Amino acid sequence: MEDFQAMRAFSRVAELGSFTRAADELGLSRAMVTTHVQRLERRYGLRLLNRTTRKVAVTPAGADYLDHCRRVFAELAAAEETLRLSKERPTGRLCVDVPGSFGRHILLPRLPEFLARYPGIDLELRFNERVVDLARENVDLAVRAGTVADPNLVAHRISGSRWITCASPEYLARNGRPQTIADLADHVLIGSIPSGGTQPRPWLFADDAAPPKPLQFRVKVNEAEAVMLAAARGVGITQTMDLLAARELVEGNLAIVLAEHTRLGPPLSIVHTPAAQRLARVRVFSAFLRELCEYVVQRAAAHTGLRPIP
Repeated sequence: MEDFQAMRAFSRVAELGSFTRAADELGLSRAMVTTHVQRLERRYGLRLLNRTTRKVAVTPAGADYLDHCRRVFAELAAAEETLRLSKERPTGRLCVDVPGSFGRHILLPRLPEFLARYPGIDLELRFNERVVDLARENVDLAVRAGTVADPNLVAHRISGSRWITCASPEYLARNGRPQTIADLADHVLIGSIPSGGTQPRPWLFADDAAPPKPLQFRVKVNEAEAVMLAAARGVGITQTMDLLAARELVEGNLAIVLAEHTRLGPPLSIVHTPAAQRLARVRVFSAFLRELCEYVVQRAAAHTGLRPIP
């Protein structure tokens, strides 16, 4: 128990950057918190925290130990919940990290259903375009596109995707519908600049088909959701993921062009730490996301004629 208290004291000092704030949060004296940290440093023969009169910062060894402490706390939380809660009534804080476009267009419209189903769960939803460190940033579960290579994470595929080329019916009525990839040269094309990039992402077509000349993007946007919305508002033709555009497709704001050239896109996966697998709230939210993606894909397929990707 003393070891656990020392780990808890060190973790809060490291995360808050203050012995005083950690002591207040833990309900201990500052002297006791200091004693706990010093005991750990003497035991391991390493300095875990650098102290100055103005701030407290973790050393490289302290950062490694902080990660270890977080894993221990996560394992303990999972064990406690396994004993305390049944699968049918999960409770507690659930922190979920998702790409912004996925969150706004797919998750948020159906979120009331999840909250009504599980009233004991308090949800913290984070929108991010970067890959977050789940353990370091205290995230229970994340949604990621593409291959998950981190061996410290558990990944569950929830959906496939495809790249679709699309425009609004109003734009196509004004400018005509391209019949071939080469016809794209005669249209206003909206390019999507990926996060951290400077040039639009190249468009991908089935069987590695390519236009006779490099595509010229008259409009370039650095946010995937804005690219799709620009197309839906009649600005021009763009290429996006079918999951992202599903709502606009169903509502008739977007129409697919060059359907025979659609190409498979990255899979969508739920990722979490091994310890989080035992948390009931993580399990039920994972199941909810699977159901949600299946519903979105099936509904979009019914309006576009494209076969769903499992």
